[in-house]
Amino acid sequence: MIDIHTHIIPEVDDGSGSFTESLNMLKIAENDGIKTMVATPHIFSSAGKMKEIEKFRNIFSDFRERVINSGSSVEIISGGEVYFTTGLSEKLKKFRDIITINGGDYFLLEFPPGFIFPGSDKFIFNILNEGFIPIICHPERNIVIQQNPGILYGFMMTGALSQLDAGSFRGDFGSDASATAYKLLKLNMVHMIASDCHNEDKRIPGLSFIYEKLSGFEKEKIDMFLKDIPDAIIGNRAVPDIGIIENPNVKRSIFQIFKKQK
Repeated sequence: MIDIHTHIIPEVDDGSGSFTESLNMLKIAENDGIKTMVATPHIFSSAGKMKEIEKFRNIFSDFRERVINSGSSVEIISGGEVYFTTGLSEKLKKFRDIITINGGDYFLLEFPPGFIFPGSDKFIFNILNEGFIPIICHPERNIVIQQNPGILYGFMMTGALSQLDAGSFRGDFGSDASATAYKLLKLNMVHMIASDCHNEDKRIPGLSFIYEKLSGFEKEKIDMFLKDIPDAIIGNRAVPDIGIIENPNVKRSIFQIFKKQK
């Protein structure tokens, strides 16, 4: 499995607090069957401790080397959880190698939990035309999207991808986030699921429980969320087709509901 959203680098944000904790998190991930983790520290948000983004080049390089020397079998890939901020388009162009996933076209785009900025749809359209592909991270935790999943649907129809937090299916972020996660899944509005791990005790790495939690869905579909699509993103390839995404604002007829359940 590939965990595409983690806060594994120590002392750069609200994630791991030390290299020892990072090693413990890596061990938890390894025991869970995770082979690759994308290190995605908070960037441009108040949760990030590093204000000079250029420093991330050396910080990531040093961290990956220390992980290799530790004997951990988990591969570490570079990335960032990029907060929606003023001038983000120019920042992406300037720091592509630091904040996109593995220096490619894809990047995690974070909105605040209670807000969607006006003009976000236009930004997504423009940034796609400039060669970047945003992955909306944990949309199920955003209050606005909880109330109107059609907003996320619009982003996805424009070309954005979506990544849900594994913990949402376990109720870690409350009943509203959990209900929205399952709703988005049923509407086929999910491209990948990641741990978004922050530490070794409360928000730990772990993805394997998703197979049991979502046992009502085809295993091949779960494989796409946890393996195939993240692998394509790391390789900067086109992601596998997830099929038709349903518009949450369009009511289905009784016939359509019956047909889908057959």
